[in-house]
Amino acid sequence: MNTSPLATRVAAPGQLRLAAAGLALGAIAFGAGDVVRRMVQPANTDTASMTAAVHHHAGAWTLAGLLAVASAILLLAGVAAAGRSVAGRGATLTTVGSALVVVGLLGSLIHAAGFYGFYGVYAKSGADAGAIHTIDSASGSYPLFGVGIGLFMVGMLLGPILLTIGLRRAGAVPVWVPIAAIVFAVSSSVNGVAAGVVGLVAALLTFGTIGVSLLRHAEPATPNVELGLAPAAG
Repeated sequence: MNTSPLATRVAAPGQLRLAAAGLALGAIAFGAGDVVRRMVQPANTDTASMTAAVHHHAGAWTLAGLLAVASAILLLAGVAAAGRSVAGRGATLTTVGSALVVVGLLGSLIHAAGFYGFYGVYAKSGADAGAIHTIDSASGSYPLFGVGIGLFMVGMLLGPILLTIGLRRAGAVPVWVPIAAIVFAVSSSVNGVAAGVVGLVAALLTFGTIGVSLLRHAEPATPNVELGLAPAAG
């Protein structure tokens, strides 16, 4: 038996490897999709300008949307595993942070459909600017899209910070990981491709390191047994 604050509630080594891979690949997909979105999105984000930009870069826009969906699917299992991995100190923050990220990821699927999907349809429809503006205004007031965007923003901004603070309190990740999570959150509110690249790196450092911690501190699970593990170097 080793001595880690992580518990064996996170299943078998094979599942842990899949969870860790999902965290790393999901972070890359999330950040890469956001960078592509920033490259396409014009400085003026009114409906007409957005539709024209998407029309001229339809392939890139579709790629950005698909990466957004893929990131949610890839991250879900890994984040859920991380949320169940801590026993004792930091467990509450880890669980709450993980739950918020899961909510944010589910919200991101609604956001992807409403944002990438609608502008993709506008660009292909050939409808006049007035009709597109009317539909866009109506979709913006539709409750489902508003709820999805709200869940996405709250979950993906606050969730990773709480999750990494909880894991740090448990000694499962280095001290700089919560800082990377804060950089990830801040970069999402800053315009420009450069901020997107920073966000991609911060996302990979945040979620990738969580995945590494799951692998480093895990051993084959035994029913109803918790392992106490050595804290990560800070």
